[in-house]
Amino acid sequence: MFGRLKIFEIIAALAIIVAISPRIAAAWLLNLANTKIAYAASMPPRSPLGFSALDDAENYLNQARGLAPLDRAPLARARILLARRDAADAVRALQSAGGALNADSVAHWIWAEAAWQSNQPAIAFEQWRAAGAFEYFSQQMHRAQDAHEWQSAIISARIAVGIDPQSADAHLVLGDVLSRQDINNPEAVRELARAQQLTNVPDLLSAIISRQGEILASQGKFQDALDAFSRARAIAPIDARPRTGYALALIALQPAATDQAVALLTQVVGDSPWYTAAYIALANIAETRGDLKGAEEWYQKGLARNPDNPDLLFALGQFYARQNRVAEAKATLSLAMAHETRIDNLAAIIDALAKLKTK
Repeated sequence: MFGRLKIFEIIAALAIIVAISPRIAAAWLLNLANTKIAYAASMPPRSPLGFSALDDAENYLNQARGLAPLDRAPLARARILLARRDAADAVRALQSAGGALNADSVAHWIWAEAAWQSNQPAIAFEQWRAAGAFEYFSQQMHRAQDAHEWQSAIISARIAVGIDPQSADAHLVLGDVLSRQDINNPEAVRELARAQQLTNVPDLLSAIISRQGEILASQGKFQDALDAFSRARAIAPIDARPRTGYALALIALQPAATDQAVALLTQVVGDSPWYTAAYIALANIAETRGDLKGAEEWYQKGLARNPDNPDLLFALGQFYARQNRVAEAKATLSLAMAHETRIDNLAAIIDALAKLKTK
């Protein structure tokens, strides 16, 4: 009964508004349509309630357009079409608005999403640029990169590069994440080279060249890697990353120079105690030399400066496993698993724990 009265009240109110001003009534109906669109967006994909809300939104929008022309009606129509996975028609709906939505950042964003989904990247980049979306995608690519969510990072980095082709940082992230998935990916090499061309900021340039060196080392090109790390060190002498990369490449190329590499890595942990890769490198060198006590001490020193660091814990757990210290290995790997948030690293830890069950 109450629901029926409520509907009658709405109809009566609408009739009064239409009589006074069709444009006000149209704006009110458009607002109702947008409310329904927002409700549909909050529903799970392919939800019957969501589909029903979109139908209601379309009915309100058609009524509004029948009463008076509204600049934002094409935007509502595009949002409905996009929610229905009809991205190409959503683009056409926004194009029909002419220049009426040029100052509307929301419209630019919806337009970009529709163009991206309908495989029109040039239009998408143009609209995201107009919406001021570069900072958003820059943050997204870095967040995904840190989390090792490589596919998400690649998509966000590609969009960031499309919005601002002159961003060295965006090219660096794209090259880095592409190489994480395939160390021999030629596109990764091109993206890193482009990043290098676009900046003269020492820290960023050092990071770019260091990644190039890491890729070369992974490909077994140790002399080229050593040269790259040397260039990075010349640009940013106190940067821990190129010094660590240089030390590892030096050992691979010249095993007799291990003492020189150890001295450099010891310098790194002394002035950059947060750089866990240097502790792990020192521990690995000590273990290779048969100094098991020294290896364990390097792990413990790293953990003393970086408590509960999952990289150090994982490496230490694997060290214990190699020494058949099974109970300590299980405890350490379990602790690493508790602190790890990166999916791929977590899978590696779980695999290492599973292997311990056979011992």
